[in-house]
Amino acid sequence: MKRTLAVMFISAIAVTGCSRPVVKETVVEKPVVVDRAATGGSAPACTYASQSYSHGSVSCQDRNQFRCDNGIWNRTANAC
Repeated sequence: MKRTLAVMFISAIAVTGCSRPVVKETVVEKPVVVDRAATGGSAPACTYASQSYSHGSVSCQDRNQFRCDNGIWNRTANAC
């Protein structure tokens, strides 16, 4: 009986000593920002008075100067 208990005890220690905790690895992906100039694409155009203007173009609108910035007209400090 003592021998059976000793064998069971040693078996239990051997089994628990060999096991390793399972670690799950989590992969987190970061969003990627793509530069349009690097991919050969162009910035969106702006439109005023049915005319299309490319990024960086300047237009006089209602006696104020505006610059096209990625499809959005931004007012400059200059009057025209």
